[in-house]
Amino acid sequence: MIRNGTSITTPWQSAVTKGIAAATKNRVPAIALWMFGTVLITSYYYIPAVHDGLESVGRLKTSWGWVFSMISTGIFGGMIPVLLPKLLNYKRTKINWEIAISSTLLWAYKGIETDYFYRLQGVLFGTTADIATIATKTLIDQLVWVPLFGLVNVMMFYCWRDNGYSFRRTWQSLGAAWYWSQVLPVLIANWVVWIPAVLMIYALPSALQIPVQNLILCFWVLVLVFFTAPSIATADDSNAAGET
Repeated sequence: MIRNGTSITTPWQSAVTKGIAAATKNRVPAIALWMFGTVLITSYYYIPAVHDGLESVGRLKTSWGWVFSMISTGIFGGMIPVLLPKLLNYKRTKINWEIAISSTLLWAYKGIETDYFYRLQGVLFGTTADIATIATKTLIDQLVWVPLFGLVNVMMFYCWRDNGYSFRRTWQSLGAAWYWSQVLPVLIANWVVWIPAVLMIYALPSALQIPVQNLILCFWVLVLVFFTAPSIATADDSNAAGET
């Protein structure tokens, strides 16, 4: 426990405070993301041109399978967050190619992981877009999969990278308080962003879930660039989230 003046703050309370603060800080980008997702999903169902365009992407996803998920998520989740600020001249420093490559490889793996997780959800709960199915998938996604595995392996990767890819130093960095101090604040902040986003994703046909997830992820990066340009270097850490 942490003593703060006359009060004692538990690791749980500290994590919740940090998570809420991060969510509050990013409230405008989050609202923009919700609006983007709503417009995208609505357009798919009511605007023929958008419907046909997404259906074409869905057919490509069906044809390529997990390879599509690997490549697209690697680009939208890993490459863009690192390269975009430099391309837009928000950072006058050289691109850190080690970070760019490692982030792209991580998110390429996450694309495969997410692809098979979505498939498992479809097998277990069906692929219809009724309210009960969407709600069930979202709850399993955000309250079971992400807290226990989907976010944990991302945060462990960042810890490993921060420790110079040393397994020994990484293991020493992981302790009883690691989840509460490092993972939980990110989890809470990202729930605000990604629970509404995941609800929208599961409202779509299976073939479009990964493509739309990547579009939402890309849009999230874009709004973070414009709203938090000075600290965009850590944008790829913020995505951990979001990703299921």
